[in-house]
Amino acid sequence: MFHVKICGVRQEEEIRFVADCGADAVGLNFFSPSIRYLDPETPTTQGLAGLAKRLGLFRVGVVVNRSAESIAMLCGLVGLDAIQLHGDESIDDLRRIRDFVSLPIIRAIKLPRHAIQASELQARVEPWLAADCQLLLDADAGKEHGGSGKTLDWDSVAAWSQSYPGASWTLAGGLNPDNVAEAVGMTGATSVDTASGVERPRGNKNAMLTEQFCRSTGLV
Repeated sequence: MFHVKICGVRQEEEIRFVADCGADAVGLNFFSPSIRYLDPETPTTQGLAGLAKRLGLFRVGVVVNRSAESIAMLCGLVGLDAIQLHGDESIDDLRRIRDFVSLPIIRAIKLPRHAIQASELQARVEPWLAADCQLLLDADAGKEHGGSGKTLDWDSVAAWSQSYPGASWTLAGGLNPDNVAEAVGMTGATSVDTASGVERPRGNKNAMLTEQFCRSTGLV
């Protein structure tokens, strides 16, 4: 689906340097409590999505506990290529969303930061794999639902990916220019996602950090 996603972009300048750095996807955040929130009803947000398309970036809309009807309305307002469910959505919610939206679905699986058995991780993701969702493995950030800068236990992710090969998944959770090469090397991830890891100050993407991150992934 994508190799490097920079999530939570909010400005045209950020879209442009993300593309220049070699990333192939951006996340547009539609979770209103987030510092990275974008209002889908504004021309500014719609313009960001349009610019991302023109620059060849895959556009992911990040939503948290929205109704199927609300997600469909959002998709009608903003051009998107996929929806990322990053809240407490259930498989039943997914079925209803698919009644309204035909876009690919990415499911964020929020994992503990401590070690977890491969079989337990597989039990968490299996229903979503069976429902043909792309997985995004992230550190559990509680009510913030992501962007916390906390890392996962990469040994656990590696053990799972080796024990249960074939899944389509993205590694997230506290990745930054200093640790992403190690994370990719340990887990075998072929797709990564970052938000806070390339921000300075918080909520604002930094061109230098973004360039360093993309180069360090070894995926672009």
